Amino acid sequence: MSLAPVMDPSGLLERAPRLAELLPGAALSEALARGDAWAVYAVLSRRLEHEPPGPTRELLAALVEDRRAFVIAARPPSASSVLGTGVRWRGAPPRGAAPNAPFVAERTVTVLGVPVWPLDGYLVRSDGKAPLQVIGQVPPSRGRSRRRATALTAMALGLCGLTGLGAVWLEARSMRAVTVINGLSRPVDVRIGGEHWVVAPGTQEQGRVKLGDDLLRAVTTWPGQEPVIEDVWLPTDGERILYNVKGAAMLEAVPDDGATSSGPRSRSLPESAMVLQPGERLSVQAASWEAAARAFAEAGRWESAGRVASAVAQVEPGNVLAREMAARALLILDSQAPVNLPDALRWRNTRGYAAMLMHTWQEDPGAQALALSLLRLIGDGDAARARYTEHAQHHPDSPLAALYLQLASPPSLGTAEAVAAYQALAKRFPDSPDVVRAWLDARWRFELGDARPWSDSERQDFITETARQLKALEEKHPPDTLEALELDVRILLRAQLRDAATTVVRRYAEDTRRRTWDFLVLAGRTAAAAGPEHTSYVMRDWIPPALARQPERMALLDLLTGQRLPKEAELAAMTSPVDSAVLRLTRDVLQDPKRALTHAVKEPEAVLSRLDPEVAALLALELTREGDARAKNLFNASLPVMLAREPLRNHVLSASRNSGPELLRLDPGLRAAATLVHARRNAQEGYPVFVERLDGLTRVDALGGFAVRAAGPWMRRAFDACMDTKVERSIPPGMLLRGAAVEEQARQEDDREGRRPHCEARIVRPTGLPLPRAAAVTTTAGNANGADP
Repeated sequence: MSLAPVMDPSGLLERAPRLAELLPGAALSEALARGDAWAVYAVLSRRLEHEPPGPTRELLAALVEDRRAFVIAARPPSASSVLGTGVRWRGAPPRGAAPNAPFVAERTVTVLGVPVWPLDGYLVRSDGKAPLQVIGQVPPSRGRSRRRATALTAMALGLCGLTGLGAVWLEARSMRAVTVINGLSRPVDVRIGGEHWVVAPGTQEQGRVKLGDDLLRAVTTWPGQEPVIEDVWLPTDGERILYNVKGAAMLEAVPDDGATSSGPRSRSLPESAMVLQPGERLSVQAASWEAAARAFAEAGRWESAGRVASAVAQVEPGNVLAREMAARALLILDSQAPVNLPDALRWRNTRGYAAMLMHTWQEDPGAQALALSLLRLIGDGDAARARYTEHAQHHPDSPLAALYLQLASPPSLGTAEAVAAYQALAKRFPDSPDVVRAWLDARWRFELGDARPWSDSERQDFITETARQLKALEEKHPPDTLEALELDVRILLRAQLRDAATTVVRRYAEDTRRRTWDFLVLAGRTAAAAGPEHTSYVMRDWIPPALARQPERMALLDLLTGQRLPKEAELAAMTSPVDSAVLRLTRDVLQDPKRALTHAVKEPEAVLSRLDPEVAALLALELTREGDARAKNLFNASLPVMLAREPLRNHVLSASRNSGPELLRLDPGLRAAATLVHARRNAQEGYPVFVERLDGLTRVDALGGFAVRAAGPWMRRAFDACMDTKVERSIPPGMLLRGAAVEEQARQEDDREGRRPHCEARIVRPTGLPLPRAAAVTTTAGNANGADP
């Protein structure tokens, strides 16, 4: 051991006497000799890192821990902060320390009171009231570097976290929840932003889309096809966006389940693109366009019903139901406008819809026929002819363009001139099935409506030639639409070719997609008209399983096709009052016309809109004949009846038996209805009589529609009314009856059975039909048979 004294100019050995236990040591002695307290502290810290466990290590740890012994003189540093952010002192006297005892404190950078970066350590003193008194600066603690590294890591991680949270927040702010609802009859392909859905009919899809630099855009197509059926911009001012394709579904925004009474109320969502507000949820009132259009119509919201149906008719090829529902709704809407408005304003919705059909479906004869009928109804037939003239000039080689022009131009169907005009058109386009069928339709209507006398051979030759031309057409072009099939069946039945009529129906049904409700009605009526021995199919074998499971629809199908009449107990057991009312009204037209008229004027839109057009026409025309203004609701119940209203009314109210050209253009079932009701015109005697032979009904309507089947009950009603009407006996001038003569005349006037020969001569014999049996009805005073007087 060296006996040389250790130089200690700074007096460290006095402040930390235990340092002597570590002497002699070259590094420690040199640091002490320099009088550098922090150099001594650094030597002790380095030695501590390598010292093995033992008493010496414990001594080193104690010396390094007590940084107060290594204090050096320093200027008091500044420390200030605002709301916990800045430089603050961190440290406190140890427990049990004497007042004003010095202790080590560190200056630390803090953010909102949280220490984030340690600075320098100082020996300070505090009396608890005045600011800290700085004695001197102490060396950095052993863990400062580690704490700084931790702080750096924490700050880096925090910055990354904040950046990530900011990105997530920005991402969340740019995301929108989207619900796509498809109320159309076919699947649709929808693309919004970078997302893509194929949405099935009557369903909805949900997802999230990201906002870009531009607004959100929804592009809808049919799956696998390029033409766009809708391209709309979606609103982005809300978190939940709704896209109702073509606005077809019926939607409402309703309050959330937990919302209070003061929260938002239910509101309809009629647009294609909408936003749900906070506190609202989506409620689908009708997932399909048909249900939505019917719901709007039943609520009297004809503008909404027309908007939905016309939107579907604009994009779905061949959707006849949508076309007719839209046309009916828009006609009713326009008819409610003030009558003093100019026609250009009053019929603007109908005119615009017809123009859409004309321009959108130029290759669809059915759509063009409907557009032409609408324009003729509102008095724009000349405008339609001008449009088709221009179209034919631009497409001189198009058979459809020439056919449309001919349909819009004179001569009217049912005349010999029309037959010649369509024949010339068929010679010009012999390979067009539409043109040739139009010619055969003109021949068929001419033979039915021509008032000139035909010999039996002339008529039969004309009918046979029409059927022969039809067979030649069917060999190359079988009917591919229900309208074409019905025309073929009527022509064949008119020619008594019953086997051929049922065969063409059977071949049409080979494609299962064609087995619709209207086809089943046509097939059933064809089988009934042809008879079982000439029918090569069983109509019930074609009924889809879904329809077969609906007893009310099956009962209506049996009723429309003449299979059976539903019984009262069966109607009472039905759960739907609408279906029950439809069946009861339809049945009563055949059984009890008076009861049918009484109930028809009270039924709502839901019932009237589901009636067969012939049923609605019979009821509406009978009310018209009686002068009842309530016939308006029944005329509006069906589009075919609405379009045929004026020709039907004119014929019923006319004294002439001849049918005008407008009537010949109508469906045979409607013509038969007008013929039946016209036969009940008021005669000079003041009671209803049949004034023409009703066996002509079967010639007009070979399929045996409702007018043909109702002829018997309606003739019985006319006969009963005649029997219940007193016939006043005329008295020769100058003759005065007294006593028994007066009583005898009164007896004869009251003798109901005595009026039978007169009534039979007036009603039964002119028809050529036997008098049907009287219906079992409740008798009333003064009206023994319950018929209308």
